Amino acid sequence: MHAKVITVQLINKLGYDCIFQDVDIVWYRDPLPLFHDKSSSLMEFDILFQDDGARSLRYSPFCSNSGFYYVRYNSMTEYFFTSLLYATDLVLSTHSHQQALTALLADHASLFGLRIKTLNEDDLPGGHYFHRKSTFMHEMLEGKRTPFLFHMSWTKNKENKLLFMRQMGMWFVKEQCIDQKALNYVDHNAESAEMINNFVNSCCSKNALISCHFKDKPSAVNCNSSPSIDIGGKAFWEER
Repeated sequence: MHAKVITVQLINKLGYDCIFQDVDIVWYRDPLPLFHDKSSSLMEFDILFQDDGARSLRYSPFCSNSGFYYVRYNSMTEYFFTSLLYATDLVLSTHSHQQALTALLADHASLFGLRIKTLNEDDLPGGHYFHRKSTFMHEMLEGKRTPFLFHMSWTKNKENKLLFMRQMGMWFVKEQCIDQKALNYVDHNAESAEMINNFVNSCCSKNALISCHFKDKPSAVNCNSSPSIDIGGKAFWEER
């Protein structure tokens, strides 16, 4: 969790704008024009977050998700991320990078005028929509909606996250390269370009590697023959 603080703080300290995202995010459209459009009112904000979907006190008042956000460099964001770096004890005591960040956001917005924006969830959906907004997910999977990205948040563990991404058509890593097995395909004796090409050819698929796991969760194909993960969970795809 501390690494998620340091990576952004270092880049910000060097005077650069930056985008931070967790590894469980898939882009469908380039989101950078969203932040770079000088005619947009979003240019007025210092930090722009994905909406977490949760409305609990723990993540109030901004309900921001720390798994995807854009930071503009200025003196206020430099002070904010330096303060977050010094608040490592808060990250450790809450066991949550997101909760610590949320607490400091409220302080810096009220005390120093840090300008924070939580973005439209339809443009940057995540686990909230995956588990609770089946109509939106149908429209997305049927090509009627194309968000900028999808974030597989709100997931209990890495194992379920991987299964959800596989049946959503968001997974492109071949089986032989998952986790530590990928190191078997890194040839350290090869030139850099050749090493990368060999790794990509061995580990990456051009097409999504779709497989069914849970009928009651969104999926790119009909998974009605799979079991439910939730008690009393209803099939995402109707029988046709």
